[in-house]
Amino acid sequence: MFTVRADIQKNRLYVKLVGFFDYNEMKASTDKVIEEVKKLKPGFDVINDVSDFKPAGQDTLKEIERAQTHLKKSGIRHGIRVEGKAKLTGAQFTRVGKTANYVADAVETMEEAEKLLDSYGRE
Repeated sequence: MFTVRADIQKNRLYVKLVGFFDYNEMKASTDKVIEEVKKLKPGFDVINDVSDFKPAGQDTLKEIERAQTHLKKSGIRHGIRVEGKAKLTGAQFTRVGKTANYVADAVETMEEAEKLLDSYGRE
């Protein structure tokens, strides 16, 4: 299951991935990310909650890379990944992110992610 929503007021994209994704579900979530980013202005932030996401299979990693590449090209300012206890999943996202030149900060909770982004202010 996934949810993706743009908060236009905060210029922030929220992504939550839960469970194990096959290729089709990962592609659908990436397509939704691309659709929602269109609602935001360059300089947007992203919070990606993968704390309940299971490690991705090889076929889904290309879709993760596609999403990260799109975020980078669209003008992301800061990316925050909520990992919780999902360290293996976080490591996968970090590894794929290097290919896309996308680096996200990792935190334990959604509250930490919000506080971190709020502390950056609007530059």
